[in-house]
Amino acid sequence: MSVIWGAYRSLFKPRTTTKYPYGDKAEVHRPQGYRGRVALNRDVCIGCTLCEKDCPASAIEIIIDEKGKRPIFHIDRCMFCGQCKESCPVKAISMTDYFENAAYDRKEMVVR
Repeated sequence: MSVIWGAYRSLFKPRTTTKYPYGDKAEVHRPQGYRGRVALNRDVCIGCTLCEKDCPASAIEIIIDEKGKRPIFHIDRCMFCGQCKESCPVKAISMTDYFENAAYDRKEMVVR
């Protein structure tokens, strides 16, 4: 009987969920220290490859371009642990508060 009474009481309470994605994305609460999508400041990066070595998910690949070695991040493999940010000696890697990481194409899940 308590299950029926609980269901009856919840019929008249206001909703606790937000309508997503129809609501404003700026209103979505992200706590302090939230680790979202990885961002790289290419001008600061020295190409030391420590981020690749420390990544537990092997989500970082080092490529060589016109400026030398640099990492690219595979978001579909990333655990958002922040280990790459902690291991970067020049603080070129940061964790943004961007939380929408779904894509139809796997190529969109790469941060260059």
